[in-house]
Amino acid sequence: MKFETMFEQSPFSSYLLMSNRSMTKSTHLIANVRNCLCILLCCLCMQGYTQTRTLKITKPYLNIPVGNQARMKLVKILVAGKLQREFPVQLAEETVNYWIYIDVSEFMGKEITFLCPATSHDIGRIYQDQEINGADSLYTESNRPQVHFTVKRGWSNDINGPIFYHGVYHLFWQAFPFGNNWNTGFMYWGHATSKDLLHWEEKPPAMMLDSLGSPWSGTAVIDHNNDGGFGKDALVLYYTAFDRISSKQVQCIAYSNDGGKTFQRFKGNPVIDSNNELNSTSTRDPKVFWYAPAKTWVMVLFEVDGLSFFNSSDMKTWKRESHFVGLHECPDFFELPIDGDQTHTKWVLHGGSSDYYIGTFDGKKFTAESPRLQYAEGKNWNGEDMLYAAESFENMPDNRRVQIAWGRAQHPGMPFTQMMLFPTEFALITTPQGIRMVATPIREIANLHDASHHWTNLRVADANRKLQTIPPGPLHVRLICTTLPGNDIRLRYMDEQILDLPQDSPHPRKDTIELIIDKTTAEIFINNGKRYIIKNLKGSSSKTGLVFDGEQYGPSVIETLDVFTLRSIWKQ
Repeated sequence: MKFETMFEQSPFSSYLLMSNRSMTKSTHLIANVRNCLCILLCCLCMQGYTQTRTLKITKPYLNIPVGNQARMKLVKILVAGKLQREFPVQLAEETVNYWIYIDVSEFMGKEITFLCPATSHDIGRIYQDQEINGADSLYTESNRPQVHFTVKRGWSNDINGPIFYHGVYHLFWQAFPFGNNWNTGFMYWGHATSKDLLHWEEKPPAMMLDSLGSPWSGTAVIDHNNDGGFGKDALVLYYTAFDRISSKQVQCIAYSNDGGKTFQRFKGNPVIDSNNELNSTSTRDPKVFWYAPAKTWVMVLFEVDGLSFFNSSDMKTWKRESHFVGLHECPDFFELPIDGDQTHTKWVLHGGSSDYYIGTFDGKKFTAESPRLQYAEGKNWNGEDMLYAAESFENMPDNRRVQIAWGRAQHPGMPFTQMMLFPTEFALITTPQGIRMVATPIREIANLHDASHHWTNLRVADANRKLQTIPPGPLHVRLICTTLPGNDIRLRYMDEQILDLPQDSPHPRKDTIELIIDKTTAEIFINNGKRYIIKNLKGSSSKTGLVFDGEQYGPSVIETLDVFTLRSIWKQ
């Protein structure tokens, strides 16, 4: 590209020419210095330090090539000289490993300018289209889960504010749409909707960056009485804004009056800034709900070493009432009946992991009555908890407490990573060890059942012969079995062990086992959710489906065995 052309197309040229028109003789020297700096910047553009490209938007999507080995680059998009978007991406330099996309329909008919420290060749491979690259294979990719929600492209993590609102389930999450390696300074609030908790439609992001920073995790509530002044029955989001420059974390509000289609920020943000007070930037992930007995709004907020409880009458002015030490990040907090008795309830408080406490709550303070407990187990390939940052749905139409969690699973070779685990229903039950919380798959899973197989009174060898007739694929399995001392229960799927359940009792033991098996995960529920195990599968190409791992590693008698193949959630 000639220097004159580069200069004319650069964002510096209009500023330079405008300045020259208005200069006076006394400012000539200063202007010359400024002009030299602009020319130097343009020269750097020519040499690939910062490349510019302008195009008129005539189609809704920009497809951007990503290279796994490429260095991360900051892309900026300007419209009429004003910054509209900025995001980091491993813009492919040679090999293109996969494509991401951004929706630019809001700029339809306008000219946009890219600024990026890349060569003209690399930035020139970004193109606009009516479809995202790979639309023809979307949701049918080799390692795409078929009964678990995953994003179209990029990274997803913490669940944010799941809620039932105006007859629709809304799911929000921490989204990094620009690649499979996330960047916490550029997170969005992803958004999807469903009518049945199974089939989800991914929507445009609910929130992107603003002047306070990246919108981190939070919650969603319905303001039935217009306490916050956002409108009666407004959908109100509470979230943490993270400033990637200062690392400040402050609490903010956004709201919607159009059914959750669009959100606008509260002009008085932030509503809580406790960084200076606590001498810490670890203040994040607000969980908000209405506490009817005291007629107050309650916020549970992670601060430094635990969870703080705040009260508010107007949803904007908050007073810290107490602090509970020990749990970390992404709190969830709710009341459940014990053994189904609505007159006998306890509160459950848990943080980012599956650790939780059972106790009482008076509107201001939570008092634990149990030791620190855990409702899920299982590690991913990196040794991290497979289940993290779970949140339960607010305003459920049938008063169930249904939660959905971030599943820290990898999906080899895919243009996306991470997933949402299958929704589970919580309950409190009485056990010999005390009151415990259990998680079981939501009953709606039956709506995905396709072919069904039912057998009774089987030995392991018989069961394996029958199981071998069912090819690998998404499965829902239930079995009731009796195991003699010394016989472990070991199950394999596609030549990978997914369950090793020791029989450590001196007497025959009866177990109920339920499994949800997908492309890259197995979720296993032992004895109606008393144990909940999540395993990240490797996506093997084996043709062998589910089998018991040898007769010596199986139950003595399988009383009932039910296997259901599952229809994909992506096929409406």
